Amino acid sequence: MAEREKVFCQTIYDPACTAGLQSTWGFGNQLFVFPGRKPTLYPENQLHCRRLQEIREVRWDIDLYHPVMRKLVNESHNIFVMLQKHAAEKAVGGSIHPLILKSSRQYIAVLIAYSDELKKLADATIDEDKKENYLDLLRLLKMSELIWSLCEILFLDSPAGGLVITQLLDWIRIHFTDEETILQILQEDRPDCHQFYWDTVYRLVLQGQIDHARRLLSKHTAAYSDNFQSIDDLLKRMPIFSQMSRGHSVAEFDMKWRHWQDDAQRRLEEQEFAGNKQLRTICRILAGEEAVFTELQDICGTWYHMLVSKMLYQHPTVKAIDLQYYVQSCLDVYRNSQQRLGELDNILLVALEFDIHQVIKESSSMFSNWWFVAHLTDLLQHCGQLEAHKLQYGSNLREFLLLDYASSLMSNKSLWVVGVSYLDHCPEFGRHYLENFIENMPIETERKAQKLLNICKERNMTEQARSICKVVGMRHLNNKRLGAALTWFLRSKDVAFATVIAEKFLLEYSESGSFTNLDLIDNLGPSMLLSNRLTFLGKYREFHKLYEDGDFFAAGSLLLSLLDSRLAPKEFWLTLLKDAIPLLEAREMIFSSSDTYQLMHCLEELTKEFDVMKQKDGKRRAFSEHEKEKLDLLKLGLTRNLSRAIVTEGSIKLS
Repeated sequence: MAEREKVFCQTIYDPACTAGLQSTWGFGNQLFVFPGRKPTLYPENQLHCRRLQEIREVRWDIDLYHPVMRKLVNESHNIFVMLQKHAAEKAVGGSIHPLILKSSRQYIAVLIAYSDELKKLADATIDEDKKENYLDLLRLLKMSELIWSLCEILFLDSPAGGLVITQLLDWIRIHFTDEETILQILQEDRPDCHQFYWDTVYRLVLQGQIDHARRLLSKHTAAYSDNFQSIDDLLKRMPIFSQMSRGHSVAEFDMKWRHWQDDAQRRLEEQEFAGNKQLRTICRILAGEEAVFTELQDICGTWYHMLVSKMLYQHPTVKAIDLQYYVQSCLDVYRNSQQRLGELDNILLVALEFDIHQVIKESSSMFSNWWFVAHLTDLLQHCGQLEAHKLQYGSNLREFLLLDYASSLMSNKSLWVVGVSYLDHCPEFGRHYLENFIENMPIETERKAQKLLNICKERNMTEQARSICKVVGMRHLNNKRLGAALTWFLRSKDVAFATVIAEKFLLEYSESGSFTNLDLIDNLGPSMLLSNRLTFLGKYREFHKLYEDGDFFAAGSLLLSLLDSRLAPKEFWLTLLKDAIPLLEAREMIFSSSDTYQLMHCLEELTKEFDVMKQKDGKRRAFSEHEKEKLDLLKLGLTRNLSRAIVTEGSIKLS
């Protein structure tokens, strides 16, 4: 498929030896690196330079090629297509926001489902390399889901009034779950003796999982003591905004919260839990004491877990837009413990600052493929969050990222069909990209060619469809499969190559005396009008069928018309004239005198032309003995038929 690939080379010089390397683009994200000239070998670099003589293939964006990731790509593609379809329908009338939120949660569900599948694969394999690969992909999906869920809370699912503590608590619980540890503790004979008993209780309280925390505390051997009953009373009476939101205003909730927290602070001041350090710590959390969160930084694990926990007990009515003002104190705690912020932390920070553009930019840098940013940006565009971000070269940010994602899919043998759908929904440059991809795509099988043709037909890409047919036709022609080649050239309406194939069929008949691929030739129909040679081939085959069916008059008439119209090539006249011999010798008179004169004229013209060519080119062969014998029979037949025709026609006139 070299004629369909865009290839360019560049020279790379290696400092270890004076061997110029060349890199040649293949298709999509394939880059082949090989030595451009024989390397000069230095003793200390001989092994290195020998390695340079090998051809190496370089690829990127290959994590999407993993079987699990391919399933994720296909499933998310269905969500994407349905969203575009319904968004177009809703654009006429109706709100699209519920649909956007539904699609976002479907994307998250897909990420969670395939994260679980990767975890099972990692646990099941004993191959360390495979396990590491599974775990890398698992981390990738976990980070994607973490960022996506936060973006959904901040940008897609902002509740009335902007209060987000309930959604943030759900976000933290999903990503910092302790279900296995809780089950282990509950299965102990004395749960309070488990080494992680109090850490788990603290974490549950920090995450607002009050019922689970009370359940664990009820398993303590001193659960019925006054101290435990007091802390349980506080936990039981803790106001939760989601439960009070119906029929209650934010101001009412805030008032009840303050009364409840004042009670917790009073019990601390009265040293009610002085005899139990752990219960006192829980009460300090409920009272929203600043220092206790620093002490429990290891329980929180991350600055954003601490942020949500602090908001729950210090500012439960915080609005999403105000979260950024409380981040710094949490960051300082972890910076003081010499924990460095990573790329994930930076993305979460800019999200909390409501800098959507920077979220997309940072995510593009962190993730090794375009799946995440392409789909998230699509949702943000639909809900109107990115309307202000117009790129200078004409396309918006959504289309730019979708084009990159689609391009990465188009270079994969099994995912390229998915990439087509994404290009369809890029109004500015999608069609142009698709045309270029189709023109340069390797066509390994006819099945793939048929898929491409269907794509072209649905999108009225006539030139690309012709190019595909021509490529497949040329492959069959090179493999001497004339029938298949002609089929594809007819589909592409390629006159030149259809003529070449027709001539090959005629040459084959001249040499063997029979046609191959009769089913194809017999059913050419209107396609034979594509070229004169093809028309002649179809009509000549029709002559044979008439002769075989015994319709000699129609066969003779067709034979004369082929010669008279000059539709038959000159090099085939001799064959046509030889085919006339049986008709000339038939019992019935097939050819009239004028028909016979016409045949004689054709024979004379052919003989004179042959003699002229022989004089110009002395090497031109003479008629073979067999051909001379046929010519003698033809002349004799013409003479007999002429005399018979003259007598018959004269008798008719006399009568």
